[in-house]
Amino acid sequence: RERTALDKIEKSLEDYLETKRQIFPRFYFLSNDELLEILAESKNPQKVQPHLRKCFDNIVKLELLEDKSHSIKSMFSSKKEKSTDCVAARLRLPRHTGDR
Repeated sequence: RERTALDKIEKSLEDYLETKRQIFPRFYFLSNDELLEILAESKNPQKVQPHLRKCFDNIVKLELLEDKSHSIKSMFSSKKEKSTDCVAARLRLPRHTGDR
């Protein structure tokens, strides 16, 4: 009986994570634990940075503006190359809305 309840919880969590992956397919490159960390830290872009390399080819770090806009100031490659072509880009992290 307890096992059945645990199985239901695990299935619900898997379904929830799958909906996030369908919205943003690059999340398929992340483990469930990594995706949960991103969702839990969605209001803190600095905490999401360690996962960039798995989601985006050769982007290892973002430099963000110091305001609350989460706008990207520049990107850095694994070779420490800096790109500022993203000045107008805005970091949009999935928001955990507590919909489950």
